[in-house]
Amino acid sequence: MNNEKHYCYISVKGLAFAGATFWGVYLFFLALLAGWGVRFMWVSEELVGLLNTIYPSYVVGFSGAIIGLLYGLVCGAICGGLIAWLHNKFCGSNK
Repeated sequence: MNNEKHYCYISVKGLAFAGATFWGVYLFFLALLAGWGVRFMWVSEELVGLLNTIYPSYVVGFSGAIIGLLYGLVCGAICGGLIAWLHNKFCGSNK
């Protein structure tokens, strides 16, 4: 296989950065909005409690929002990078 990039290549760093940004900001605002008593669609204290089983110390409020931001940055980067890496491996094996 030569070193040229093919059309279905996804940047691992780019998707890791996008996943980290999206998931970190989502967890941050979820904890803040639930702390302010906002209840609509997916925003609720119950969802934050459910995510607390995955992310320890993630609670409703500002401190939980900061913790959720950190967890989201790490988890989103790992998952985004892993998805892009797997995609590139499977896409490159067809040639």
